[in-house]
Amino acid sequence: MINDQEKPRKMERVSRDQVETNERFYKIPKALFENEFYADMKLETKVAYAILRDRFLLSIKNNWIDKSGDVYLIYKNIDLQTILSVGEKKVISLKKELADFGLLEEERQGLNKPNRLYVGNINVDFEVIHRANPLGDKELSKRQFRNCQNDRSRTVKTTVK
Repeated sequence: MINDQEKPRKMERVSRDQVETNERFYKIPKALFENEFYADMKLETKVAYAILRDRFLLSIKNNWIDKSGDVYLIYKNIDLQTILSVGEKKVISLKKELADFGLLEEERQGLNKPNRLYVGNINVDFEVIHRANPLGDKELSKRQFRNCQNDRSRTVKTTVK
Protein backbone atom coordinates (compact mmCIF):
# COMPACT_ATOMS: atom_id res chain seq x y z
CA MET A 1 0.00 0.00 0.00
CA ILE A 2 1.25 3.47 -0.84
CA ASN A 3 1.31 6.06 1.94
CA ASP A 4 0.96 9.80 1.42
CA GLN A 5 4.71 10.37 1.16
CA GLU A 6 5.11 7.75 -1.61
CA LYS A 7 2.29 8.88 -3.88
CA PRO A 8 3.28 8.59 -7.52
CA ARG A 9 3.50 11.79 -9.47
CA LYS A 10 0.86 12.49 -12.04
CA MET A 11 1.37 10.52 -15.24
CA GLU A 12 2.38 12.49 -18.30
CA ARG A 13 0.40 11.44 -21.36
CA VAL A 14 2.05 10.95 -24.73
CA SER A 15 1.26 13.84 -27.06
CA ARG A 16 0.71 13.71 -30.82
CA ASP A 17 3.95 15.62 -31.35
CA GLN A 18 5.91 13.01 -29.41
CA VAL A 19 4.38 10.18 -31.40
CA GLU A 20 5.13 11.84 -34.73
CA THR A 21 8.64 13.08 -34.01
CA ASN A 22 10.44 11.86 -30.91
CA GLU A 23 9.20 8.36 -30.14
CA ARG A 24 11.31 5.46 -31.34
CA PHE A 25 10.45 1.81 -30.83
CA TYR A 26 11.86 -1.62 -31.44
CA LYS A 27 9.60 -3.83 -33.52
CA ILE A 28 9.28 -7.44 -32.43
CA PRO A 29 7.65 -9.64 -35.07
CA LYS A 30 4.43 -11.25 -33.85
CA ALA A 31 5.54 -14.55 -35.37
CA LEU A 32 8.09 -14.86 -32.54
CA PHE A 33 5.12 -15.09 -30.15
CA GLU A 34 2.50 -16.77 -32.32
CA ASN A 35 4.40 -19.49 -34.21
CA GLU A 36 4.93 -22.81 -32.49
CA PHE A 37 8.51 -22.98 -33.77
CA TYR A 38 9.54 -20.00 -31.60
CA ALA A 39 7.48 -20.95 -28.53
CA ASP A 40 10.55 -21.99 -26.51
CA MET A 41 12.61 -18.92 -27.40
CA LYS A 42 13.41 -16.75 -24.37
CA LEU A 43 11.79 -13.32 -24.26
CA GLU A 44 15.16 -11.58 -23.96
CA THR A 45 16.31 -13.36 -27.14
CA LYS A 46 13.26 -12.00 -28.95
CA VAL A 47 14.16 -8.52 -27.73
CA ALA A 48 17.76 -8.98 -28.87
CA TYR A 49 16.45 -9.96 -32.32
CA ALA A 50 14.38 -6.76 -32.46
CA ILE A 51 17.41 -4.67 -31.48
CA LEU A 52 19.55 -6.26 -34.17
CA ARG A 53 16.83 -5.85 -36.82
CA ASP A 54 16.59 -2.19 -35.88
CA ARG A 55 20.15 -1.68 -37.08
CA PHE A 56 19.34 -2.41 -40.73
CA LEU A 57 18.75 1.26 -41.55
CA LEU A 58 22.25 2.09 -40.29
CA SER A 59 23.68 -0.78 -42.34
CA ILE A 60 22.02 0.54 -45.50
CA LYS A 61 23.23 4.06 -44.73
CA ASN A 62 26.79 2.74 -44.29
CA ASN A 63 26.49 0.50 -47.37
CA TRP A 64 27.19 -2.63 -45.35
CA ILE A 65 26.12 -5.00 -48.09
CA ASP A 66 28.24 -7.97 -49.09
CA LYS A 67 29.02 -9.27 -52.60
CA SER A 68 25.87 -11.42 -52.55
CA GLY A 69 23.67 -8.41 -51.81
CA ASP A 70 23.00 -9.47 -48.21
CA VAL A 71 22.86 -6.73 -45.56
CA TYR A 72 25.07 -7.28 -42.54
CA LEU A 73 25.48 -5.52 -39.21
CA ILE A 74 28.49 -4.43 -37.26
CA TYR A 75 27.37 -4.70 -33.66
CA LYS A 76 29.94 -5.49 -31.02
CA ASN A 77 29.06 -7.64 -28.04
CA ILE A 78 29.88 -4.76 -25.70
CA ASP A 79 27.26 -2.60 -27.43
CA LEU A 80 24.63 -5.31 -27.06
CA GLN A 81 25.68 -5.77 -23.42
CA THR A 82 25.16 -2.07 -22.78
CA ILE A 83 21.75 -1.79 -24.42
CA LEU A 84 20.43 -4.97 -22.76
CA SER A 85 22.16 -4.32 -19.41
CA VAL A 86 23.64 -7.81 -19.32
CA GLY A 87 27.10 -9.35 -19.22
CA GLU A 88 29.17 -10.83 -22.02
CA LYS A 89 28.20 -14.44 -21.23
CA LYS A 90 24.52 -13.51 -21.53
CA VAL A 91 25.04 -11.79 -24.91
CA ILE A 92 26.91 -14.85 -26.18
CA SER A 93 24.06 -17.05 -24.94
CA LEU A 94 21.43 -14.87 -26.65
CA LYS A 95 23.36 -14.86 -29.91
CA LYS A 96 23.74 -18.65 -29.71
CA GLU A 97 20.00 -19.06 -29.20
CA LEU A 98 19.30 -16.79 -32.19
CA ALA A 99 21.69 -18.92 -34.25
CA ASP A 100 19.99 -22.12 -33.05
CA PHE A 101 16.67 -20.76 -34.34
CA GLY A 102 18.26 -19.79 -37.66
CA LEU A 103 18.02 -16.06 -36.99
CA LEU A 104 21.68 -15.07 -36.73
CA GLU A 105 24.96 -15.90 -38.46
CA GLU A 106 28.31 -14.47 -37.45
CA GLU A 107 31.15 -14.14 -39.91
CA ARG A 108 34.63 -13.52 -38.60
CA GLN A 109 36.63 -10.83 -40.36
CA GLY A 110 39.89 -11.25 -38.44
CA LEU A 111 42.58 -8.58 -38.03
CA ASN A 112 40.86 -7.27 -34.88
CA LYS A 113 37.81 -6.25 -36.91
CA PRO A 114 34.37 -6.88 -35.44
CA ASN A 115 32.41 -9.85 -36.77
CA ARG A 116 29.77 -9.32 -39.42
CA LEU A 117 26.32 -10.26 -38.20
CA TYR A 118 23.73 -11.55 -40.64
CA VAL A 119 20.20 -11.49 -39.28
CA GLY A 120 17.85 -14.15 -40.59
CA ASN A 121 14.25 -13.81 -41.64
CA ILE A 122 11.47 -15.05 -39.39
CA ASN A 123 9.99 -18.28 -40.68
CA VAL A 124 6.26 -17.62 -40.98
CA ASP A 125 5.48 -21.03 -42.52
CA PHE A 126 5.15 -22.74 -39.15
CA GLU A 127 1.82 -23.29 -37.50
CA VAL A 128 0.34 -20.40 -35.58
CA ILE A 129 -0.51 -21.11 -31.96
CA HIS A 130 -4.28 -20.98 -31.56
CA ARG A 131 -5.42 -20.11 -28.07
CA ALA A 132 -8.56 -21.57 -26.52
CA ASN A 133 -9.31 -18.16 -25.02
CA PRO A 134 -8.10 -15.47 -27.42
CA LEU A 135 -6.12 -12.63 -25.94
CA GLY A 136 -8.10 -9.46 -26.21
CA ASP A 137 -8.46 -5.93 -25.02
CA LYS A 138 -11.37 -6.63 -22.71
CA GLU A 139 -12.05 -3.88 -20.27
CA LEU A 140 -12.19 -4.73 -16.60
CA SER A 141 -15.22 -3.82 -14.60
CA LYS A 142 -14.66 -1.42 -11.73
CA ARG A 143 -15.12 -4.32 -9.29
CA GLN A 144 -12.54 -6.46 -11.11
CA PHE A 145 -10.16 -3.53 -11.21
CA ARG A 146 -10.42 -2.96 -7.45
CA ASN A 147 -10.00 -6.67 -6.71
CA CYS A 148 -6.95 -7.15 -8.85
CA GLN A 149 -5.21 -3.87 -7.95
CA ASN A 150 -3.75 -3.40 -11.44
CA ASP A 151 -2.71 -7.05 -11.73
CA ARG A 152 -4.70 -8.28 -14.73
CA SER A 153 -3.04 -11.68 -14.67
CA ARG A 154 -4.93 -12.60 -11.49
CA THR A 155 -8.28 -11.08 -12.44
CA VAL A 156 -9.89 -14.37 -13.38
CA LYS A 157 -8.72 -16.12 -10.22
CA THR A 158 -9.92 -13.40 -7.87
CA THR A 159 -13.31 -12.66 -9.42
CA VAL A 160 -14.57 -15.92 -10.96
CA LYS A 161 -15.87 -18.62 -8.63
